[in-house]
Amino acid sequence: MSEDEEMADAGKEARCWVVRLASGEIGAAEMRRLELWLAADAAHRAAFERERNFWQRIGGLEADFAPERGFRFGASFRRYRGAIGGAMAACLALFMLWDDIRTFAAADYRSAVGEQRVVGLPDGSVVHLNTDTAIAIRYAAKERRVLLLRGEALFEVAPDPDKPFRVAAADGVAQAVGTAFVVRAGPESASVLVTEGRVAVSSPAGADGAIEVGAGERAGYRRGEAPHAAEKAAEDAAPGSAVAWLRGKIVIDGMPLADAIAELDRYRRGRIVLLGGAAAGQPVSGVFDVGDVDEGIDALAATQGLAATRITPFLLVLR
Repeated sequence: MSEDEEMADAGKEARCWVVRLASGEIGAAEMRRLELWLAADAAHRAAFERERNFWQRIGGLEADFAPERGFRFGASFRRYRGAIGGAMAACLALFMLWDDIRTFAAADYRSAVGEQRVVGLPDGSVVHLNTDTAIAIRYAAKERRVLLLRGEALFEVAPDPDKPFRVAAADGVAQAVGTAFVVRAGPESASVLVTEGRVAVSSPAGADGAIEVGAGERAGYRRGEAPHAAEKAAEDAAPGSAVAWLRGKIVIDGMPLADAIAELDRYRRGRIVLLGGAAAGQPVSGVFDVGDVDEGIDALAATQGLAATRITPFLLVLR
């Protein structure tokens, strides 16, 4: 791992610890883990200090919320819990706003968080945008290319043998053969689910060429890696469940609680933090309305004996 990657990982970990602290009731064992993490590497402490300084500037945190010589939260942390929550809300809002600005500048079409939208393309193809999705259209003389900047979309492709239809996401490309397919893009990876016909999936790292997947099959890849056929996912257990969002539903079938919460989190603004590792891997199932995700989150939390605490409009903690 490069030095830049290590710094990025330390920053993510530091941010995660402050989110956990914002929940307000971390036990002694968790506090000890944080102390050990800070002591393990000077880069960890530096990353934590950067996060603390940033939130202090935007949220008015007092200086004694810092591990300067000895790491002690205690009464000081409890006293400033409200300020931490406010700073977290501001921080999350800033991150989301900056991401929105960058995506808005590049996108031709986008959907809001929780919105599903249908877009007609110049060639007669149709794109169904799921929640928080952005695409850019790059049609040229010899190809029809769509950039999936983020999110998830179903592409219903109009046939044109002279101009192949390609969707680019996370350094990979899915090429349709007169078909319908879903592409879901993450920061470092993408997945393709074929609903009709066949799709060729390729990436720069795939020295052996593209792989083809047919109706009902998946392929996936990460940046810098070759694509691979994926095993049938839990959300595909029921017919059409992977594209239930087209009908305003989210179907979860035997998914670990942590993954289920992450899936529901895509349909609401803000972030959900799940505390308590024991419940994270427990399988859960349910059908939820896209328009009322919080009710679904509360229901899933209740099945595992977890309480939902809304610290700010943008921060929900399950513990």
